[in-house]
Amino acid sequence: MRNRMKKNCIVWTLLLPLLVGCGSKTGGQEEAPAPLMLTDSLQKVVSVETVHEMPLSNELLLNGRVGFNPEQLARVYPIFGGNITEVNVEMGDYVKKGDILAIIHSSEVADYEKQRKEARQQIILADRNLEATRDMFNSGMASERDVLQAEQEAVNVRAEQKRIDEVYAIYHITGNSTYEIQSPVSGFVIGKNVSRNMQIRSDQTEELFTISGLDNVWVMADVYESDISRVGEGAAVRITTLAYRDREFTGTVDKVYNMLDSESKTMSIRVKLKNEDYLLKPGMFTNVYVQTDADGKVMPRVEARAVIFENGRHFVVGIGSDNVLQPREVTVFKQTDKYCFLETGLKEGDRIIDRNALLVYNALK
Repeated sequence: MRNRMKKNCIVWTLLLPLLVGCGSKTGGQEEAPAPLMLTDSLQKVVSVETVHEMPLSNELLLNGRVGFNPEQLARVYPIFGGNITEVNVEMGDYVKKGDILAIIHSSEVADYEKQRKEARQQIILADRNLEATRDMFNSGMASERDVLQAEQEAVNVRAEQKRIDEVYAIYHITGNSTYEIQSPVSGFVIGKNVSRNMQIRSDQTEELFTISGLDNVWVMADVYESDISRVGEGAAVRITTLAYRDREFTGTVDKVYNMLDSESKTMSIRVKLKNEDYLLKPGMFTNVYVQTDADGKVMPRVEARAVIFENGRHFVVGIGSDNVLQPREVTVFKQTDKYCFLETGLKEGDRIIDRNALLVYNALK
């Protein structure tokens, strides 16, 4: 309220000198009132809208809710059973790809450590055997087949070593019979089913963590059976929330689920939205306004706040080609909470005052 009063004072401060000038006299004769102009200083507190003809539309109000984008969802399961020694994140934390979520002490990891040591020892033995076989071949004490067999054994033990090294890299085994649970994607922790000292099994079906990015979210809305024919893919929508009353999110219907819920008798539609600054939180309830065309009619459309109602008539503040401001009467054909479709008074390309139009209109009077 204080900010609104401050803005109003600014507008009147800019308009007052012009109004005072309109009543001045020179030589005892009354001059014609000077017209009110759209000056640079006035443009700082008002906004100018260019009128465009748009298809006449109706708005269908639907109840919606914000949900995760499953395409950005990652569920993290245990690879080996064991005891959780560390948990490094909580619900709602933001994590980057590769961040350590938990550390697990596992006897199954100890088996891989044993296999790794054995593989390294086998490589040493295979190399020694190959070297001795080659020496014997050069002395005529071994055949070429013996050399090929020794070379194959050396290749096999190195392949086993490589397999075990890849297991270490893929499952983030760190030694000392432990391995790390790392985040596979960047995002927020939206599910956590572990705690320190908890025992887990490698075959458990419940995920340890669920990570989801919130750069994009889905808004799902329910359409009643009587309105199904009015909604289609590609329809423009605007979305409002209780959390941000003065902000709208816009998008289009990108998917219509052509099935009715057996209990609610509603059909779902989906809107994908970019979630700048993570303003939209999964679970939020929304109002989804779907734009539906009405008989293909085209009319001039302006912001509803630009239209002033007085004594049963509607006016806008028009801007002439010479930047002179003047009230213009219009006929409103249809009004929503955001737009007015005008039957008469304006045409494509006309310019009007949008923001703070009422204050300018009162000044013109």
